[in-house]
Amino acid sequence: MDAIRRIGQPTFERTGGGRDERVSVRFKLNREPDMTWMDCFKSHAASSALGGANAVFRGNEVCIEVAKPTGVPEVATAVDCFIECANLKLRSFPGRAPERRSTPSPLRPRVRGSF
Repeated sequence: MDAIRRIGQPTFERTGGGRDERVSVRFKLNREPDMTWMDCFKSHAASSALGGANAVFRGNEVCIEVAKPTGVPEVATAVDCFIECANLKLRSFPGRAPERRSTPSPLRPRVRGSF
């Protein structure tokens, strides 16, 4: 049996507003997944930096909410990673991944002549 994969491009719709703005992502899979696969997909999505939540499966159609991404390629890549992790039945870590920093971390200035 073929591995589950995304077919076509995902579509996006903004949900919420203000600081907690999220994006609803809809996409289709090449076949309907079983419950074990769906649970694995959801756990990887939830523990990602995009904080995937509220995944709804209707046959081979999926809708999931994610934190506002930096762009379409980021979401498409993340969705493909969630799918591949579920295909491989990889264990996810509990909880959500650390938030992305909006500013670079301060680095100690280098002293001239030091390595």
